Amino acid sequence: MSVLDSTNPYRPGAGISPPVLAGRDVLLGEFAGVVHEVAAGREGQRPWVITGTRGVGKTVLLLEMLQRAHDAGWVTAHVEAGPPGSLAAGLTRALYIPLRQAAGRGRAAQERGERGAGAALRRLLAVFSAFKFTVDSGGKLTFGVDVDPAAAVELSGDLGTDLHQLLRSLGEWAREDGSPVLLTIDELDAATPEDLNGLNKALHLLGHEDLPVPVQVVAAGQPSLPGILARANAYAERLYVFRHIGALDGAAAAVALAAPAAHLGVTWAPDAVSLAISESWGVPFFLQSIGRFAWQLRDAATITRADAAAAAELAFADAEGLFLARWERSTAAQQALVGALAALGGEAALGDVAARLGRTPASLARVRADLVASGVVEVPAPGRLTFTLPGFAEFVAGRSVSG
Repeated sequence: MSVLDSTNPYRPGAGISPPVLAGRDVLLGEFAGVVHEVAAGREGQRPWVITGTRGVGKTVLLLEMLQRAHDAGWVTAHVEAGPPGSLAAGLTRALYIPLRQAAGRGRAAQERGERGAGAALRRLLAVFSAFKFTVDSGGKLTFGVDVDPAAAVELSGDLGTDLHQLLRSLGEWAREDGSPVLLTIDELDAATPEDLNGLNKALHLLGHEDLPVPVQVVAAGQPSLPGILARANAYAERLYVFRHIGALDGAAAAVALAAPAAHLGVTWAPDAVSLAISESWGVPFFLQSIGRFAWQLRDAATITRADAAAAAELAFADAEGLFLARWERSTAAQQALVGALAALGGEAALGDVAARLGRTPASLARVRADLVASGVVEVPAPGRLTFTLPGFAEFVAGRSVSG
């Protein structure tokens, strides 16, 4: 098969792992240290929160961590917070399969005449059944291992207290089983205040135990997530280890573009790489999108600058749905600020934006804060604003012209 017939290696999309996960080695190295320490000491560490704007690869990182923990023999579960269900209900659904598998191993051991489901597992299944029924009206669950009715658990009805009981029993079983647990929670900023308060309380209680159980939690969300967590519980700012990720630097972005193609015998011209990085701002989603279109457009074993330029135009056109969703979720006041910022080129002093709108900077404080919280704009330097995604300024300016 010629390189022209090779399968396109680029994979843009929400939560889709790229062929080369570039630029995240330091964070993944830190996580590898946590995996080692939790497994060696059988103790959980402080929960993590990874923040970043859309398109920088938070979900991809969570899934990579899940895979690495799974490969290390951990029990893993992934939850997406926010509507339509509650965080607690999502957690029970995510844990159900791993717990059924654990119960199945216990039953198989019993049938072989070996030690079966121990007390810790039976306790966990009893707590889990009661918790799921409370938060999700899930009814009776079948695990393949009988749960002694005498071990029935009565929950308090307080989400934080009951979630702590679930996580503690999960950790006690994990310590007995020798398999630490990793729970990842995506889009945590979309959770309700009640869910966030409950999660904070549960993790706070878990960390205060004399011997913290080997349950590690890693969550992800928008840059506003630390503030949202702190509003739910003031101590949250000290509860979590916060890590922020952004766009890739030039070297990492070049690897993300060039390495997948090189594996299939295709090279990127240096000026094509530079143009693609400039147009994408190093945002992984757009790097993958430009790469995908460039691969389709090339007519030789080298991707040229012209290929990259045409690919960038197609990538931004393809992202219109993403841009439109951001625009339509914004209020009229937010759209006015966004329109003024777009007219000024996509990055400007807040004072200049205010002047264009005939307003004072102070009068825009709330609108600005809401746009930052939703990830539409960010503050690259005090008193300045810029969009978080490439191509959005042109999209907004185009709407103003057509409107």
